[in-house]
Amino acid sequence: MVHASTLLHILFLSYLSPYCQHTHFRSCLCLSALCVPMQDDFQWTDTQGKINNVLQFRQAVSLLDQPMPFSLAFGKSSTREECMESSQAVYDRLMLQMPDEEVLSFELISFVALNKEGTVDHAKMKRLVHLFRPDRSGKLTRLDFVKSVDSIYKRFRVLRASIANSSQIDEAFEHLFNTVYYFFLAMFLLMIVGLNPWPFIASLTGILISFAFCFGTAASNYFEGLLLIFVRRPYDIGDKIAIAPVDEVSNPDGSSAWFVEGVSLFTTTARYATTNEVATFSNGSLANSRIINAARSPKATVYVHFKFSLDVAHEKVTIFRDSIESFVKARPREWIQMSAFRTQSVEADLGYVEYTVVLVHRERWQNLPPILNSKADIQTFAVEVQRRLGIRYVAPPMGIMLDAVNGASSQHQDGASADASGNESAERLALQALASEFLRSDK
Repeated sequence: MVHASTLLHILFLSYLSPYCQHTHFRSCLCLSALCVPMQDDFQWTDTQGKINNVLQFRQAVSLLDQPMPFSLAFGKSSTREECMESSQAVYDRLMLQMPDEEVLSFELISFVALNKEGTVDHAKMKRLVHLFRPDRSGKLTRLDFVKSVDSIYKRFRVLRASIANSSQIDEAFEHLFNTVYYFFLAMFLLMIVGLNPWPFIASLTGILISFAFCFGTAASNYFEGLLLIFVRRPYDIGDKIAIAPVDEVSNPDGSSAWFVEGVSLFTTTARYATTNEVATFSNGSLANSRIINAARSPKATVYVHFKFSLDVAHEKVTIFRDSIESFVKARPREWIQMSAFRTQSVEADLGYVEYTVVLVHRERWQNLPPILNSKADIQTFAVEVQRRLGIRYVAPPMGIMLDAVNGASSQHQDGASADASGNESAERLALQALASEFLRSDK
């Protein structure tokens, strides 16, 4: 996380440093250098290394609290909107170096990976590619550039919230430990002055046992919650988790998840990802549950299912598979690879064969919207390919129960005849009344 911010510092400052000689830029460069990992040619003792790591961490955290964490050259980043505006401004300044191009070339950014000797630092280049993810032609659009910077900004804020929450947990644990410590210290001091406190404590045994029966379950859940937070540690602030019984089968399309917003010694506060509802769970109730952490899970594996008629030739299925694979390779910012294309089921009675495409996405299930958007693009493209190849499966017409239809039609006819007879009788009565009035008028 700190390495990615260091790359952005070096990128922006290396671009502007030849034009800006202000002392504040030199100080930013020094702060950036502090965030860079130590080189192998420096030999430190264990104590010096630990102190140096603490100082580096404090310097990195101090950058998170500044209104311009990406340096003064980048601009304001106090909010997400300001960060996006500043990143667009930096993109425009970088495009000034390439006036004949419409899209930024990754080659310009790759100069950051050069050493003082003019050679390429492959580790730094790998991190740059992992951060910006250019397309296959080496281009980087404005939207992709802003998304890359925004991902680092979100990591900044999540890291800051995690540090603040960890401080609260450490403080609460310190109070708990101090309570136990001062209790035994008081007992020890009483023994030093010649007072034996144990008979008094033994006299309270009966009361303590009754309280143990009353609060035994609550105390057990409390200690299970402590073990969950301090030993298991299944989640951190900002993680997306799915809570379910241990024996429940997981959803292959992603489980319903909660975003962790706060953790204490007693409770965990989470927000439901679908409706933004906020809930509080006791840590003891979560201890016996299965907790899926999307942030710690590997890259998302996506399953997409397609149906083909039994009459479709194998050559057309091969063309369909190659088209999907080419579509995936053309989007390296979204997909890593198409790992499988296999037959899922054969339904001879219904006249179709179901195929499953297994894809590996760049994002984890922690970031669900890009995964759903990419999956929708794949499905839309696949439907268009099926239409052009003429292999779209059409389900056979469903059967009709003639008995039910005949019964409904007979009821409808009976009702219509009853209505018709009713109308005829009403008209007959009206005509008879009109005739009687006509006869009276003649008399």
